[in-house]
Amino acid sequence: MTPEREVTAMSQRVQAAVFDGKGGCEIREFPMPSPPRGGAVLKVAASGMCGSDVAQFHGHKHVPGEVSPVVPGHEIVGTIHEITPEAAADWGVEAGDLVCVSEVVSCGRCKGCMGGGPCGNIRVYGYTFPTDANGGPWGGYGQYMGLLPGSQVMKAPPGLTPAELTVFEPLANALNWIDMLRVVPGDRVVVQGPGHQGLLCAAAALAYGAAQVIVTGAAGDGLRLRTARELGAHDTVDASETDVIAAVAELTEGDMADVVLDVSPSPHTTTAALELARVGGRVGLAGLKGLTPNPKLVTDLIVLKMLRVVGCAGPTRASMPQSVRLLGDRPDIGRVMAGEHVSLETVEYGLDLLQRRVPGQDAVHVTLVH
Repeated sequence: MTPEREVTAMSQRVQAAVFDGKGGCEIREFPMPSPPRGGAVLKVAASGMCGSDVAQFHGHKHVPGEVSPVVPGHEIVGTIHEITPEAAADWGVEAGDLVCVSEVVSCGRCKGCMGGGPCGNIRVYGYTFPTDANGGPWGGYGQYMGLLPGSQVMKAPPGLTPAELTVFEPLANALNWIDMLRVVPGDRVVVQGPGHQGLLCAAAALAYGAAQVIVTGAAGDGLRLRTARELGAHDTVDASETDVIAAVAELTEGDMADVVLDVSPSPHTTTAALELARVGGRVGLAGLKGLTPNPKLVTDLIVLKMLRVVGCAGPTRASMPQSVRLLGDRPDIGRVMAGEHVSLETVEYGLDLLQRRVPGQDAVHVTLVH
């Protein structure tokens, strides 16, 4: 770094939202980050907000190594502000490129990395980096953030705004889960829980060729169920008005679902998921229930129906670029899921939207736009 660049970097300040892990959020100033060795600096354009951000806000830690206080934000889209030659060669991007950034940073040294599998020493942007770590901020709620070697950085497809592109991360989750559940053309798929993650599971199932996609919700999910239909879901069911089991039986002519994905935060939907699956079906459990036990869970259904039950958590290194490509091919997914936008100053309003605490308002997705 030249002396002139060093003085500029030291004098410029950037802002970021910080969660203290106790239900508090404040806007703090940080020094402008410099590119770490082999990395880059990202000018963050937008960061999607999701239910795990709400958990972070309240101090519930569910990611290994998660810390508080922290600059959150893991659905990250931005412009490469400054980049080292090593990172440019590794990622195939250059300064000025709009990119999508995976939250996972691989170490590049463990057996998983060396063998092409999952990293055993991952760090996660927006979760595991303390606010005083060198070169930060390290989350999408910062106006700028450092990018380390081992990051997965993908050039964004044209035609979508940064806010629309932020759904690449939950879409990557969905594509991984649909792949884990071996969805094939002709399958009947039920998605329980029409939050932004559930809606993108419906979109992913359709991308895999599902013949029938049914999305279920509950009271107050009118906007979300309408959005499911905009994304191409064939049917929707409001559990507050209809018996879901009977409705799915009727819609599938008694066959029930080949695949059920439970993305709902309610502990009771797991029981329904087992009932909704056909004999020999597959059930994916993806919605975290806040460690709430379910005394009504009948595990005999797994045995008697010979179900394959899979725990679904997060994306893979392969599903990330797959997601970005799908958004390039199907930009309508990003546009339909655009949702509501907030700023650094109104982050807590965005959290209220996520928790459905704003009277008369709902959102299919909430995005912090810098």
